[in-house]
Amino acid sequence: MTARSQGARSDRGFATITAYLMSKSLYELHLVTVRIGSKALAKAHIALKALQMTRMLSTLSKLSDHQLAQIGITRSDIPSYAEKLMKDD
Repeated sequence: MTARSQGARSDRGFATITAYLMSKSLYELHLVTVRIGSKALAKAHIALKALQMTRMLSTLSKLSDHQLAQIGITRSDIPSYAEKLMKDD
């Protein structure tokens, strides 16, 4: 085996190892990005649900006692009714 063919083989091995490490690093970076993204998405979902609940409570609280009676609840039922509506969503 000549020094030149041995050097070419070594370069191919280095290139293969480098490509493997780069792909592994990119995969790990992808996993980290997905984890961060899914955590951010989960937090955004929680914030959206809290905002929806606040709006629901506000809207129901603005109804008159007569309007609340028409939908079958009293003013003291508003929190549990809003929670039930959010669960059905």
